Amino acid sequence: MKKIFALLAGAGLVTLANASTVPTNTADMSYQVAKSVNTAIIQLANQLNWQVGDFHNIDIKMAFGGGTGTKTVTQDVPAEGAFWYVNEMSLFGQAQKTEALMRRSDGKVLKLIVNGKEQDPNADDSNIEIIEQTETSVTVPAGKFDCFYLKANVTQQGQTSQIEAWINPVDVNLDGTLKMVIGTQFG
Repeated sequence: MKKIFALLAGAGLVTLANASTVPTNTADMSYQVAKSVNTAIIQLANQLNWQVGDFHNIDIKMAFGGGTGTKTVTQDVPAEGAFWYVNEMSLFGQAQKTEALMRRSDGKVLKLIVNGKEQDPNADDSNIEIIEQTETSVTVPAGKFDCFYLKANVTQQGQTSQIEAWINPVDVNLDGTLKMVIGTQFG
């Protein structure tokens, strides 16, 4: 755990500061943070070993309601050494689907589709500033986990939101996200 934490605290967090995705709303910031953490994990493991069928179910809670979501590896693309990673969220009756073709060797997003419209995966209108990072534990419906806690300010499209993330890329599949709190204009 300390070896991975040291990586995230060093080179991995530089990656967080240079995330290159095109989130279209606050809910999609989880994709941005997950992708940045994935890059740090890849630097440690040297490849993404996610398998078709790996998934997470997401429960989104907000002051005035909430929603659900899933993260799923849907298809392997051996010719490109890549796979499709799909993040679907439904919040306040609105749905968003983000599909990313990710290269296994380095986590690079080769193709990005948001709600059926192809986006430039190299566009970067966001900035992540790490405020706090520590090793801790968190209890979620799946149990209690040792993890990394990251607190960051994310600025995109001229607006800044605060994100807190509890991550364990060793014991939790896909991006290792156990819990994420995102500050929004709605509270």
